[in-house]
Amino acid sequence: MSRTETNQSCRWPSAAELRWAAVFAASFMLLTCLPYLFGLAIRPPGYYYSGLLTNPDEHNVYLSLVRQAHDGHLFILDQFTSEPQAGRAINIFFLTLGLSARLLHLPIPVAYHLARVVSGWLLLMAVYWLAAQVLSTIAARRLALILAATASGFGWLFHAQGGQPHPVDYGPGLLMPEAITFLTLLLNPLFAFSVFLMVATIGLSAHAFTSRSVRSAIFAGLCALVLGNTHTYDLVPVIAVLLVYLLYLLATRRAGAQSVALVLLIAALAAPAVLYQYWLLRSDEIGAVVKTLGQWEYSRGPRYLALGLGLPFVLALVGAARAFARGAPDRARLVALWLVLGFGLVYLPVPFQRKLAEGLHVPVCLLAAYALEPLLRRSPRRALWLSAALVLMCVPSNALYVNRALGDLVGNNTTYLGNLMPPLYLRPDQYGALRWLDREASRSDVLLANTFLSSYAPSLAGVRVYVGHWSETLHYDRKVREISAFLAAGTPDAEREAFCRGQGIAYVLRDRSVYDEAFLPPSRQSAGVFDPDASPWLLPVFAQDRVTVYRVLNRGAPSL
Repeated sequence: MSRTETNQSCRWPSAAELRWAAVFAASFMLLTCLPYLFGLAIRPPGYYYSGLLTNPDEHNVYLSLVRQAHDGHLFILDQFTSEPQAGRAINIFFLTLGLSARLLHLPIPVAYHLARVVSGWLLLMAVYWLAAQVLSTIAARRLALILAATASGFGWLFHAQGGQPHPVDYGPGLLMPEAITFLTLLLNPLFAFSVFLMVATIGLSAHAFTSRSVRSAIFAGLCALVLGNTHTYDLVPVIAVLLVYLLYLLATRRAGAQSVALVLLIAALAAPAVLYQYWLLRSDEIGAVVKTLGQWEYSRGPRYLALGLGLPFVLALVGAARAFARGAPDRARLVALWLVLGFGLVYLPVPFQRKLAEGLHVPVCLLAAYALEPLLRRSPRRALWLSAALVLMCVPSNALYVNRALGDLVGNNTTYLGNLMPPLYLRPDQYGALRWLDREASRSDVLLANTFLSSYAPSLAGVRVYVGHWSETLHYDRKVREISAFLAAGTPDAEREAFCRGQGIAYVLRDRSVYDEAFLPPSRQSAGVFDPDASPWLLPVFAQDRVTVYRVLNRGAPSL
């Protein structure tokens, strides 16, 4: 929307408004750094801190992609599986992040968190920009922004009762950072950047339709192009919302043939990313972008999604009804369509259906503020108290999550050993072994280790691992069983040797601690873990405290 354009009662935000939003967004993103600073402050002496919270396995995947770009690789590989790969996948986001870290001489974890802060700031500013096109009062716009940054749902009630199943905002196994903006801002730069692109694409496209602006259409198409490459499935709700909104404008004669032409322009600009991902999928490329489509991510029932979105969702339903009433701004109807379509798309029969909740929290918060706008308009003082009360009622799940994350830092994730969740801190000997591999091993070498350390190896050592992630590792369950058999003392050594040679494994990492012991099958726990020093085909090349790295000798090569 240009400064001279109006959308019924809405107007472009003033410079003072934008300054307030910018300062709020920057301050909030700085606050999200506090848990990480806490983790750094309590780091045991000599330990390596991952700079992550709660579930480092997912972030280690992203860090491995940043590491590859940092090392000068244009095409990314899935370093968490040992199968041959053609290496044809490109991800603009991680490529840019890795190259930036290299040019600025930043440690990769630091660059990762800077990307989270910057992407989160962009997302919050985009939310305010879209709110300004829907809401006519400053109080309502600010409320929408604050809700987007802080609000969650009713998961805390399930936590208090100790009951299952949990909604999407708080609970083991069902927590969805994609579904709650606060968690996105706190945890994941990829999600923050993707939702920013979703908001920008929808807002710019809507402006192009109604104002017939070619420039807005070009920017919308470019945002969709980057989104299609960075997080392809996020285009599904974007396309659905824009097509239905355009049909509405055509049916009500608010748009014509020129708007249809602009849609085609946007589609043409975005098409290369979609076609590229389709080609990767059809060519059976094992890339981080494509392979995860083979993992079903089921959505829970609608009532649990509604509970996870909580009180803002209840208000959003009221706001949607108000948006569809006579005289409402078209942009309010656009956001209402996003809510309705987005909620329904979460249950599409596609492998990534659960992931389609990403970005849904944005229309929820905008419509919640839209529902309350008549009340906010009557009295500034009442607006302040009402907004404060609403925010306080919407933060408990997020507060519980942060509290749990801090507890995980204190306990170094030992609570989740049974789930094979990696630690948040690495002992000096564990970190030393990975740093040795970083110096001596190559990108093509395959490491066999427990998944607690294999999770870190691609980003810290730059090597491939035989098994390292529940989704990125092909045939994960089978490979976990194979590691269990490999580590069991009763397994014949000839079987271990044949296994390593058959799988092309170059290095074996033995961690004489609870992390190796966690992989022993129950039937073999009494026999203990095998001793690689007795295997003539394994050569120890690094040793520190409880960790030893062995190189698999070529047949006929003498051991030293």
